[in-house]
Amino acid sequence: MKPVKYSHKDTNKIDLGTKVIYKYPTPTKEFDIARMVVKGRNPEKKNKYLLEHGCDFVIYIIKGVGKVYAGKEIFDVKLNDVVFVPKENKFAVEGNFEYITVDVPAFYLEQSEEIQTD
Repeated sequence: MKPVKYSHKDTNKIDLGTKVIYKYPTPTKEFDIARMVVKGRNPEKKNKYLLEHGCDFVIYIIKGVGKVYAGKEIFDVKLNDVVFVPKENKFAVEGNFEYITVDVPAFYLEQSEEIQTD
């Protein structure tokens, strides 16, 4: 494998309404990286969360403020904060902020599910 550079124009834009994902291509399945733009809550309903079965990930806040719901924790986040979310922990984000996420191993849609709590 050789070094490679990617620009924003190389990203795959995934618009989820309250969250827009700019997923960068990576030449490996060992990790991946994306920039997320949050405006509201994702998932939108207060009793819904995402659950990643196949990857751990880290969130690095690059702009704004908000909340990260991870497992049983609720973290208030701001510029330069980092949150680690191990696989098998429910997850949601809320606020007006941007973050970089690195998934290990690389994220793939089939390992993720939306769950509902009571």
